[in-house]
Amino acid sequence: MRYYERFKEIRQQKGLTHKELSEGICGMTTIYRFERGDTAIAAEVLYKLCQRLSISMQTLFIDEDSEYALIDYYLEKLRDYVYFKHPEMLKLTLQDAKKTINERPGFDLKYRNYDRLYRTYTAIDLRNDDKYAQAEKILLELVEETKNVQSLELEVINTLGDLYLIMDRYEDALTLYQKHRNRIFDFPRVDGFERYMIKQLHYGYAICLYNSASYVQALEVCYKLLIRIQENNSMFYLGRTHHLMSLIYVALKDPEPAKEHLAKCEAAFLLEDLDDSMAYHIQIAKEEVKALE
Repeated sequence: MRYYERFKEIRQQKGLTHKELSEGICGMTTIYRFERGDTAIAAEVLYKLCQRLSISMQTLFIDEDSEYALIDYYLEKLRDYVYFKHPEMLKLTLQDAKKTINERPGFDLKYRNYDRLYRTYTAIDLRNDDKYAQAEKILLELVEETKNVQSLELEVINTLGDLYLIMDRYEDALTLYQKHRNRIFDFPRVDGFERYMIKQLHYGYAICLYNSASYVQALEVCYKLLIRIQENNSMFYLGRTHHLMSLIYVALKDPEPAKEHLAKCEAAFLLEDLDDSMAYHIQIAKEEVKALE
């Protein structure tokens, strides 16, 4: 049975009409067309409809008797919402996972990494709400617990390093990156979420080195990051990395490579949506490069 067919079956079992279910959430025709398989529904809308039906959203997609499949599904969704920066859906899915898995009577939770990853994403949610001290406490505990669990440990380190950068605690972030330098650089070639995580680790490390005036080391990390980017193109990090390299060369009083990397930065961002903050930083870099000439 397809998920939209299961949705229709549950709605009918609950005795709700299209009008009753949709009221205050979406249009009746949206549900009608969804149940026919003619159209998809945004995750936020589907979540609210499932709440009204008193079911978890995951009921539509997998067999709830399969505990490991349920856990895998939640972890995949949580990672998606971290990667694609959907803080509201991250919060809602954490709440749903807590109710469906963590607090589910009789749930035989033997999946060792689930609790660690759930706490990692809870820390990200706290960070998004500016609850930095609570987020840091969770992550510091996790760093100790995840030793020798390579990919999971790096995800925790990445999250903690990003938290320190948001808090402008560059020295703490740099200490963290340097402690795990070999793990960061020697991490195997990967796909998916790990690939995103490794790029973020490299970029954060380079930012910290730049802020500590370790310009040559920062360039070394940037070049390693460019290699990672070439393995799987990422215009977002390509633009930011060239922007950072331009700033490094400005600090080194070397205008030609500074100008070259700034041009590459702008070229990369031609293919991306450039937010106001990044546009401002690029303009500042242009002024600093021009002052060197």
